[in-house]
Order: sequence, then structure tokens, then C-alpha cells
Amino acid sequence: MSLEFKVLSHACLLIKSDDTSIIIDPWLLGSCYWRSWWNFPKAKFDIQEIEEVDAVLISHVHWDHWHGPTLRKYFKNKRIIIPDEPGLRSRSDLQQMGFKTHPVKHGKTFKLGSFKITLYQFGLIFTDAAIVIETNGKVILNANDAKIAGFPLREILKKHGDIDFAFRSHSSANPRICYELEGGDYAQYDDPEHYFRSFALFMSAVKPKYAIPFASNHCHLHKEVFKFNSYISDPIELEKYIEQANHEYNWKLKVMMPGSKWTEESGFHLEDPIEFKNKDIALEEYQNEVKDKLEDTYEKEGKIEIDKLTWNKFNLMTQTPFYRKDLGKFMVSITKPDGSGSSKLIYKNQIQDVSFTNKSESGIPLIIIPAIVFRDSVKKNMFEHAGISKRCRFLASNEKDMKRLVRIVNHIEKKERLPLALTTRQLIRFPIAYIRRWRELFVYLEAFYLRYLKKLPLYIVEEKILNKT
Repeated sequence: MSLEFKVLSHACLLIKSDDTSIIIDPWLLGSCYWRSWWNFPKAKFDIQEIEEVDAVLISHVHWDHWHGPTLRKYFKNKRIIIPDEPGLRSRSDLQQMGFKTHPVKHGKTFKLGSFKITLYQFGLIFTDAAIVIETNGKVILNANDAKIAGFPLREILKKHGDIDFAFRSHSSANPRICYELEGGDYAQYDDPEHYFRSFALFMSAVKPKYAIPFASNHCHLHKEVFKFNSYISDPIELEKYIEQANHEYNWKLKVMMPGSKWTEESGFHLEDPIEFKNKDIALEEYQNEVKDKLEDTYEKEGKIEIDKLTWNKFNLMTQTPFYRKDLGKFMVSITKPDGSGSSKLIYKNQIQDVSFTNKSESGIPLIIIPAIVFRDSVKKNMFEHAGISKRCRFLASNEKDMKRLVRIVNHIEKKERLPLALTTRQLIRFPIAYIRRWRELFVYLEAFYLRYLKKLPLYIVEEKILNKT
């Protein structure tokens, strides 16, 4: 029985045997996150091949993995496999779109034709899932965005043995770079090279035959975020980092651009990473190629107004339970593509009009967010996606205000996975999930110690835990 797999786009992987085929995290069309993210390089796929798959597997609910337009166009009648995570957001949204979902419990192996598939969830509130597929004597680990480490990662290696191919992301998708101190860049909260170090540490823990950079090939084309392309770590930079490291790795790196594949008969066929040889020019050409779509987007965004119902719902999203400290004063500035906007002061469940500003004040941190992003994030309860888009700015005038701003944003984002009105069913699901995921709790205890007692940056915490795996 022959086996092959192909990289089709940013985080999309097609795996085929003689009798079975499955596609993982298909984002194959257009953009996501309000025209901010685009596949770079562009997706390469055969329509007939993807329409003939037996199932679609979605690792987590972020749009560069869970892409509604792609699912609707190509996979409307397909079996959709998702992690049976504590939150019900992914399942309920797919069901509202008309899909029949098949949730799979953490660590439980199921069969699909000749494939044995196991999903391993990881993440306290915002859960990702690593995927293991075993077939024909080969083991594929697709970790994508899951920062799995410690006991949970050791569980995978113990249960599945030697890994042949391991896929993992190597660039930032979080909004840390959008946090700014007045008079200084708060982006030092992150470290771009961290993603290379953590990729190498993960692969050295897994010890696969081949390590494949994955789920990081995207770019930003909207005019508000084009500048952030310089912060995206591309796979050629990763390859250079690995080559220059004074270390003998126990795995081989393979850079697979969209269209690249591996087959049992002939091994790797790798597409030329031509877009990364002169990335700045390639990005400018790409932006110009989609200029009409972008201009249409700017025009539509300029007409959006935020109604009272949206503000009322946002007010509910900012309220804290009686046992939690109030969020305190902060401002929200709603912007349009021409630079105009309006501002609101939020304090103690009250929303007050204030003069439009793009600067924070002492004691009053500021969220700057485009009208379309704010409207959709609030109405559809997806504020976590707002930050990932990198179309927001989070400003504070001092470190104390910045810490509170981070807490404010985290509180609002959690409403996406923890709905405003938790049902009894949802309250029960969270503790039950960790009966199967108990190993994960040790990672959080260690992370808490390193982060809050040793005062280490979050990215260093991840590296230290990986280094001990």
C-alpha cells in the first residue's frame, strides 16, 4: 500500500493512501482575519483531488486553520473531524454552517480506512490539537500551532514510537507585537528568534527522521498591517538558523513549499521557495495583484458604523464576575481606513463618548481597533481573532497600565471560548476534559512557577519546558 502527503498551503496538509485520503486545516481561498492574512506562497492544489477526500480534519478554530469559505466551497458534504474540546465554539459554528461534525476525544485513536488517527489537545482556554496519523508503518505528527511539551509530548512519543515526519509552526501568530508603550516599542515582550529556538527544541525532543516547518507561510497585505511582514519568520530563515547553529541535530530539516510532496516510491519532491529569494519584491507584487480586492475592502470598511446594540454587547463582554477585580478605566478608539474615528471611555459598566484619540493617557490604556474588526468581533463573539489579525493596537503610557491592558484584552478574548452565559453542560465539560488531559496540568504548574515566581518572559518559559522534555 503506497503513502503520500502534500503541503497545499500555510497549514493545509493532504495525506493519501491507496484507499483513504484526509485533508487537514484547509485554507485554500483568498484571505482571512479581515483581509489581513494571505497564503504566502499561494496555495497549490488539484480541485478534483481535494474534493475526493474522505474527511476533513480541523485542528482548532482559528481561521487560518478553520476557514469557512474554503469549507463551504469544497467540503460541504464531507465528514468534519474536530477535537472534542471543552469549548463548543468550533462544533456549534460548523453545525450552523450545515456540517456534520465528528468530535474525537483527547488521546483516543480512531480508524479511517487504513489510517489510525489520534488527536492530542493542548491549551488551557484556547485549545489547539496535535495530530498523529499512523499508516503503512509510518508515523506523521502534525503539531501545527499546538505548543505541546513536557508530559503530554512524552505521552505521544511513548504511545506512538518513532516519528517519521514532524510538522510544527515556526512564526508568531499572536498579537504581542501590537502592544505599544508610549515612547517605546513593547514588542520586546516577544523575541522573533524564539520561534526558531522552540522549533529546534521541539524537534530535538521528538527526534523525527524529518522535521518540516509548517503553519507559518502567510503574509499581511492590508495597508494597515503590511509593515508586519518583516516580523514573520520564514522557513528559509529557519533553515539558515539550523545550518548555522553549533549543534548536531538528530533530525533532517525539509522545507516544503505549497505543492511539495513526499511519496513512498520517490521520497521528497520540493518546490522552489522562489518567493523568499526576494521577499520584499514578491510581497509588493502580491499586494498589487490583489489591489482591486483591497480597495473594495477599504471602501466597504469606510461605510461601517457601530450601533448601540453592538456597544451594549461589548459592555457585557467587559463585565467581570463578583469575585474578580473590575477591569478599571480604559478607552476604545474605532477607526476607519481614512484615519478618522471615534473614541469611548469604558468604566464601571458605563460607556461614555470622548474626543477621538490615538494616544493613551496615564491610568487609561487604549485599544485602537478598525470598525469592521470591532463590529464583527463583538457581534460574532470572536475578539480573540481581532488580536490575531494584527489590525489592532494596544497602547499604554506605563508598565503598570500595560499589565492591566493585557488583563483587559485577555478577559474579553476569553469570552470567545467561554460564552457570556455558561450552560451547566459547558461548566461540566471543562473539568471532565482534564481527566483525560491530566498530564497537561503539570506543564501549567511548571509554567506558573517559571512565569510568576521566577519572573521569566512567556517565550522563555516555553523554551525551558521544551528543553526538559
